[in-house]
Amino acid sequence: MFFENINEAPEDPILGLTDEFNKDQNPKKVNLAVGVYQDDTGKTPTFESVLEAEKILLDMNISKSYKPIDGDKEFLLKSIDMIMGEKLLNENNFYPIGLNTPGGTGALKLISEFLMNFSSKSTVWFSNPTWPNHKPIFEASGFKTNEYEYFDKTSNIVDFEGMIDSVKKIPSGDIIVLHGCCHNPTGCDLEDDQWNELGSVLKKNKIITICDFAYQGLADGVDEDATGVRKLCEKLDDIFICSSYSKNFGLYSERVGCLIYKTNDQKKSEIILSQLKKTARTIYSNPPAHGSEIVKIILNDDYLKDLWIKDLSILRNRIKKMRISLNSNLIELECKKDFSFIVDQKGMFSFSGINTEDVKKLRSEYSIYIVDSGRVNIAGITSKNISYISESINKIV
Repeated sequence: MFFENINEAPEDPILGLTDEFNKDQNPKKVNLAVGVYQDDTGKTPTFESVLEAEKILLDMNISKSYKPIDGDKEFLLKSIDMIMGEKLLNENNFYPIGLNTPGGTGALKLISEFLMNFSSKSTVWFSNPTWPNHKPIFEASGFKTNEYEYFDKTSNIVDFEGMIDSVKKIPSGDIIVLHGCCHNPTGCDLEDDQWNELGSVLKKNKIITICDFAYQGLADGVDEDATGVRKLCEKLDDIFICSSYSKNFGLYSERVGCLIYKTNDQKKSEIILSQLKKTARTIYSNPPAHGSEIVKIILNDDYLKDLWIKDLSILRNRIKKMRISLNSNLIELECKKDFSFIVDQKGMFSFSGINTEDVKKLRSEYSIYIVDSGRVNIAGITSKNISYISESINKIV
């Protein structure tokens, strides 16, 4: 009687590969598609700092009552401080506000729904390429989407000239989504002077700016990775930042995120916060508490914060080591294709330059699973599987 005409939804381009991987009987199979960190044993570890914080949290016996719509105030203050830094926060006419959200995806959905209420005629512009879930989130809110140039597939670097040219053509009042660091899927980030130039263009053209900042600390360090976001905060009167604690705290299943809005007008910050809270109430009502309590405990404790920085350094350095090792192995195998660009890319992901046909060969002939675009999760490479991965890539390119 109901729902007979509904068609089956297509599989998620990333999570669908994991289902296929799980069914694969090849003992040598490797999953380089899923977006989670893995250590050298192939496991997704819980940070030592998180384990210590959870012990403290258990002893505190905190109530399981609802958090406020915008979340825990102390968590928000620590989040804003970590992202924006002391220098910016001490400036005059600098008024950031924040909301604790269910992960970085929750932050993106919240800003998407908010902007649909107040800027529904705008088009949302994403980098080409971008995270596969970006467009669906905003399109589901009712937005039209488009792309700006970002990546040069020939040289495997940012095409900054092409990017700036295309951003200059974005109409005033439209919305742009940027990647704060560790660009997903390319692993290619902007240089400091490029962030300055981009910020000037965005301000001049009056483009509503959203920065997706899901990987702080995974490229060069917590403060170092915030350089681009902080430069935009200095340049722009208004900016939205969507932050996630899934990767840099390893809190994937806890769904800890934060939406931050910065403006130079205190009254406007209060008005926008009230409207964001109203929007959040209709989506998820109140944010989950456990993960944000863990983050708050860690950032409030000098010992645990130092331990977290150490945890993050171990993660970051392993990824860098795997980048170098993969390139070295392919050189030793006298691979016809140059993969040296992988070493310079940042964060968990690499745009490998492997075409779709060869991606499918890797999957069907060698049980190595990567996304059709050629995006590789470098964190899925270990000392045990790197030789097999290198030899397989060498055979198909």
